[in-house]
Amino acid sequence: MRLPLVIASILCSVTYPFASHAEALKKPSSSRKLGLTIHVEGEGWGSVRKETIENVLYSVADELLTRLPKKLVVPIVVTHTNQHPVAVYQRGEKGEYRVKLHASDANWHLYTYEFAHEFCHILSNYEENVGPGVSRYNQWFEETLCEAASLYALKNLAVTWQNSPPAPGLSGKGNKLNRFFDLLIAEGHRQLPKNAPLTIWLARNEKQLRRDPYQRKSNELVATLLLPLFERNPDSWSALSYLNLDPDDTGNSLRDYLRNWYVNAPVQHKIFIADVLGLFEMGEVITAAIPAETSPFAQDDALQMASTSMRQEMQSER
Repeated sequence: MRLPLVIASILCSVTYPFASHAEALKKPSSSRKLGLTIHVEGEGWGSVRKETIENVLYSVADELLTRLPKKLVVPIVVTHTNQHPVAVYQRGEKGEYRVKLHASDANWHLYTYEFAHEFCHILSNYEENVGPGVSRYNQWFEETLCEAASLYALKNLAVTWQNSPPAPGLSGKGNKLNRFFDLLIAEGHRQLPKNAPLTIWLARNEKQLRRDPYQRKSNELVATLLLPLFERNPDSWSALSYLNLDPDDTGNSLRDYLRNWYVNAPVQHKIFIADVLGLFEMGEVITAAIPAETSPFAQDDALQMASTSMRQEMQSER
């Protein structure tokens, strides 16, 4: 966990007045009923019960799941670490996913923030195409998605917990989640520089991001731009299940990486991925993905789908 989060966990309890969001973005699923199993194990959690932590982690999963990916028929085992939070690439002896969190005691905003990020990695097929000597040059994009997942979970659970806290003792704790969200979203580095569209910003920064995917300030900037897309399409977290499936994705350009995501996804997720392509001004990727025999009218419809959200945002800004 980066040091500023430790400081922020203190600041958010004494600053930033609670600004409630009117309603949750979607009715949460029940990840337990979908078949998800989370086990919190080991020591280091401080003064809180493991069962309460599990309830909080399930509530995070509820916000991000609309269906259970086949690979999540195995449990997620969560342990504490004094190092950075991580979703471990190597599974456990019984095939379980292993996640380590830095949060402890009653810092529910940090459990939410950290687990949403690591759970997003699992949804994004983070363990595909990895191995000794393999560089995943587009991992930075996955990191931005997972930062967006953390922001989304904080913002939405702040509302959900007002009426349905995950445990009896957590009634009213959504306020702190919302203060933490407000603190993060207000960070100056999360905004594009003036007169620098995302395409120009990316041209200046992508080379470094491909070398080092953990450029946190850059990840967080793009995540803040992605967040509204998920807010408009709350069920689209399931689209992450179709990311990182092509072996060539480790070395592909971002354009080809996103193209493969679009091609691999079923039709119900293509509109959302088209919105992502539109954000990066890569709408032509959709045309390239359409078979040559497809009618020009269908191609026009696909391009229109990619640009609709961007036009709507521009109009609302006016």
